[in-house]
Amino acid sequence: MPATIDDVLNFLAKRQEGQSLVEKQRQLQRRNTVTDAKADFQTMLRGVDRIYTAFRISNDMQYIMKYSFNLHIRPFVTNIAQNVTTSDTSLNVSGSGVSPNPHHHTVDLGVQIKEHNFELTKLRISIQGIDLTDAIIAEYGSFVNGYGYYPSQNDTFDVLRLLDYLHPWQQSVVLSPGLKEIQITQNSNMLCECEISYYIKYNHVDRGGLD
Repeated sequence: MPATIDDVLNFLAKRQEGQSLVEKQRQLQRRNTVTDAKADFQTMLRGVDRIYTAFRISNDMQYIMKYSFNLHIRPFVTNIAQNVTTSDTSLNVSGSGVSPNPHHHTVDLGVQIKEHNFELTKLRISIQGIDLTDAIIAEYGSFVNGYGYYPSQNDTFDVLRLLDYLHPWQQSVVLSPGLKEIQITQNSNMLCECEISYYIKYNHVDRGGLD
């Protein structure tokens, strides 16, 4: 049966509608982009019983490709130490009197930088409240046992390798987007200074030049 004009018009209309849907889908579909977040030798801030810093993973993150860090542990440093040295003063006592009266002493206050060495084998590290210390020891054999670079000067702790040692809810906290605070807990018997180098590589939705 030969096609009528109405059949041809209906076919063209459906085809045009299909092309419009495809084009609309292409416009709505956004490509994925890879972002790197990193820091080299970032000094951790000091709290009462911890040292800490933080980094942010974008809220439109889809999955993490790389997640690692390296620690540089140094002795705890104080930069003021006061040494009091008084000058000699001669006093004469006659009866109930003292000469000179009043008398003065000269005090010399010295300022110096001093390193303090502590036992560090009981340090604990966590990301957003999730303790990773036992997982690090299980995967790498040890955590921090002195001063230097950990796990070594040329290696990093791979957080993705530590996930197998964590509960699913802990994995979710570590891998979720948002602000991530990483901290090392310590007390007055195990103080240290630390610089952290970290690298996070993750895939997220392309923002099209917009935040």
